[in-house]
Amino acid sequence: MNSTALTAYLIDDDRAVLHSVSELLDAAGIPTLAFISAEQFLHQLTPATAGCIITDLRMQGMSGADLLRVLRDAGCKLPVIVVSGHADVPVTVDVMEHGAITLLQKPYKADELLEAVERALDIYRNDHQRTEQLDDIRRRLDSLQPDEYGVMKLMIHGKPNKAIASELEISMRTVDRRRSAVLEKMGVASAPEVARLVALLEAAEIPA
Repeated sequence: MNSTALTAYLIDDDRAVLHSVSELLDAAGIPTLAFISAEQFLHQLTPATAGCIITDLRMQGMSGADLLRVLRDAGCKLPVIVVSGHADVPVTVDVMEHGAITLLQKPYKADELLEAVERALDIYRNDHQRTEQLDDIRRRLDSLQPDEYGVMKLMIHGKPNKAIASELEISMRTVDRRRSAVLEKMGVASAPEVARLVALLEAAEIPA
């Protein structure tokens, strides 16, 4: 996925700000969609929404900080840039703890916003690619039959075929057949490569 496929979602209750920021990002080749409130944005948010969010902190209705909490609770992975003219240290700490990647203090320079948006889109792109990689590993593992999965678990612990045959009480020929099936379905050429894929998935699923 490249940046041209990603959108910057602008949220501010000041229409003049929405217009000026939209023009700035459009001129930089970054597609934008503007929303007059956080509620309006959430109404159209779907799992297919891709890109980043730029939200004002203080707005009528739901604030930028409230939006961050809603997005976090919903498991939304869109990087969020918060903009504010009234941010002190506690506010900055609060929005960062709730998932914002940065807080820009008004008035900010155009290149500061563009740099933050490019960084946010890079974060989204990298997270998206990692999610796709992990989903692919899960699909490969799910394609294994139970007896193949049993062989795989011993393979990734470095057990030779003879030891696998003895532990599972099956023939060497059966081990060879299941081992070949594991390598084919996992799309790799060796047991260490299978172990690497499994380790990637396990590391991603360990709670932070």
